[in-house]
Amino acid sequence: MRFGPALLFAILAACAAPAATPVWDATSGAARPARVHLRVVGRAQERSLSCESRSACDLLAAYGIHVPEDTFRLGLPVSDNPDLGFVGDVDGPGEQLPPAGYGVHAEPIAARVRALGLHALASRGRTRDWLLDRLAEGRPVIVWATGQLDAPVPVTMHDATGRAFVVARGEHTFLAIGYQPGQVLLIDAATGRTKAVFFGAFERSWSVLGRQAVVASTPR
Repeated sequence: MRFGPALLFAILAACAAPAATPVWDATSGAARPARVHLRVVGRAQERSLSCESRSACDLLAAYGIHVPEDTFRLGLPVSDNPDLGFVGDVDGPGEQLPPAGYGVHAEPIAARVRALGLHALASRGRTRDWLLDRLAEGRPVIVWATGQLDAPVPVTMHDATGRAFVVARGEHTFLAIGYQPGQVLLIDAATGRTKAVFFGAFERSWSVLGRQAVVASTPR
């Protein structure tokens, strides 16, 4: 099949055009878009308990900063408290609690992301509206839930210094990259694939570890 010059130019232009990234100002008073799907590529985690590092690397890559997963992970502090550093053996089995292989929470991940050149903030107690606003602004968000998106009973523990922290079996991270009516779009660090999850199930699981999140301070 032969294409005329004008048609060929239009086809090439369409192929070359980058996908638009939603950028919406929460202070503008305008209605939030009904649907958002940020063009972020995910990859599957390389170690059995490296989900947080994988989600962080996918977040960094969305902003043009490419870091190998092991490089990111090896820069994390090690601790008996996941609020302070990585707990346990990264190659250990899942569904464990400290001091066995567990993982790491939001604050050390945000600090490591900042050290690699992207200003990121860790927070807790966030709401659905907060999450949707960040996505509408064009900002992917790392969220802490459980691998099966269930809601196990959280457990309060204490580290060697007596500091309390809350953990849950099956702790896992996802990178939120969008939403549609009734559902949030998540890149699962276990597979690197995007899935749509109903808000009710997501929020129940997100709440187990206190609705933790890490987000960059600027849109993509």
